[in-house]
Amino acid sequence: MSDTMPKPIAAEIARSLQQRIDAGEWADGRQVPPERDLAADFGVARNTIRRAMDMLRDQGTISRHVGRGTFVASGAKHSLSEIVAGMEGASPADMMELRLLLEPLSSANAAINASAAQLAGIEEAHREANAATDIMTFEQWDSALHHRIFACSRNELLRGIYDLLHVLRNQSPWFDMKKRSFSEERRQNYCRQHDAIVTAILNRDPEAARAATLAHLKTVEANLLGR
Repeated sequence: MSDTMPKPIAAEIARSLQQRIDAGEWADGRQVPPERDLAADFGVARNTIRRAMDMLRDQGTISRHVGRGTFVASGAKHSLSEIVAGMEGASPADMMELRLLLEPLSSANAAINASAAQLAGIEEAHREANAATDIMTFEQWDSALHHRIFACSRNELLRGIYDLLHVLRNQSPWFDMKKRSFSEERRQNYCRQHDAIVTAILNRDPEAARAATLAHLKTVEANLLGR
């Protein structure tokens, strides 16, 4: 490239390299050419290439290994369907971690934002779970209770994430684990903890709702995973 031609800035080089990776010029796990070669290709100093590579690394497109070189990150490109499919194998421990992050906040949100109709739906699910006499019925209403609380969120992306988690929770491996850990004593304890959550939501007390949900999920985690 001639010295008289304008030299691309690091961001432009990063975009160009990203396009080449997306086009399949370098497959997943394949080594990217050294900085000196790329600098010669683009007609820029190596520190400019280094800044561009730093941008791609921060995006997760590439990985850099001292003494080995720079490689296209495995799985750098994923469609939404591929990401969802990959979540099907999520472990119960991973799912509990996500629930512990999301659900206490959702209960606090419900205490602030739930409509009268949503509150009635939450009360119904709690009432039916209390009245359940078998595991299938209890699990149905237990799941409905948690789902209805989260449905009070006004964030569509969060609701979509939880809807996916809701589906995963009802798959066979998860339900089999819950069935093995189920007992009438635990059901009654869960119902008492649910009562604390629902009461806090009805009282429009977000902090109490958050704390009660966290305590409940910690109990569920201990029962399911033996922690």
